[in-house]
Amino acid sequence: MKLRPPAFPFFLMLVAWSTFALSPRLVVGSGLIVVVTWSVGIGIVALRPDAQLGFGLPGADPTALAHYLDPTFIDAAAWATSVFTACLITGILAVVVHHTQKLVAAQARVERARDNLARHVSANLVEELAELDEPFGPPRVQDAAILFADVIGFTGLCEGRSPQAVMAMLRGFHERMAGCVFAAGGTLDKFVGDSVMATFGTPKPGPRDATNALACARKMLASLDAWNNERRANDEPVLHIGIGLHFGPVVLGNVGHEQRLEYAVLGDTVNVASRLEALSRDLQTSLVISHTLIEQIRLEVGECTVVGMQRHAPVVVRGREQATDVWILAERVCKACPPISETEVTTAA
Repeated sequence: MKLRPPAFPFFLMLVAWSTFALSPRLVVGSGLIVVVTWSVGIGIVALRPDAQLGFGLPGADPTALAHYLDPTFIDAAAWATSVFTACLITGILAVVVHHTQKLVAAQARVERARDNLARHVSANLVEELAELDEPFGPPRVQDAAILFADVIGFTGLCEGRSPQAVMAMLRGFHERMAGCVFAAGGTLDKFVGDSVMATFGTPKPGPRDATNALACARKMLASLDAWNNERRANDEPVLHIGIGLHFGPVVLGNVGHEQRLEYAVLGDTVNVASRLEALSRDLQTSLVISHTLIEQIRLEVGECTVVGMQRHAPVVVRGREQATDVWILAERVCKACPPISETEVTTAA
């Protein structure tokens, strides 16, 4: 009586449970186990000497009904229906699991691709780039803080050193500088040799972009000091960097070819920040920032005195005719830079 059709759906629960493994083979295997187990049970009863074989439900005859309810009666039609139902449900679930498995694999590939993309593009740009339908979408203009950091005298540091040692030094520098950018909430735009470009306020502007940019520059200098202490202990040459910061409007958008795109931040603000970084050599300081960025910091955090910074006389950066008001980090003298020229320095109020 346990092998009658009302008990059969409980066998199908084995097939249902197997779907959680997301394996079509396991689903098919479970279906076969159900069919074989059920059929073996029916077969054992059918081999009994007193077994009675019949097809279908009996009519209204009380004698036929009693015959159907006899434990030795075997309904071949019910067995065939149960087997067909098990095969049909198993097939459907196997197809569903197969498609689900493909979707999971596709999602895993997407996540892996995003992880790989994050190694080449700043992490907070990955989601935005992944959601773009048109690779050459319309560019947009917004305000952002731009930071450039470059190793001073990198060519001389490389002289006489093996390519492996140079690569190890460069990787150590990039790793520490990138960590400072991410810790300050910035976007790592690119590495260009021994130079680092970072943006603050991209892809979406924030309430403290200029403040975060200056905080990042200070983190970079502190991180470099700690690393230089390790390098001195290992009898390795120390590194000096120059940092330039500027704030202003930039253009954001994709440039390049459809098969090789780059999410670029362009504009005069970027050029000025790069020139200020190069100017750090002449001003014999590790950090040069524009007065525009100082003003933006005061708008973000209120009137304040930027600790450690001194206002320098306006300077003319390469490629621009109009002089630029700059501030320098006077408390940190760059020993790798040439002697400072005779320029007026006034302490900020």
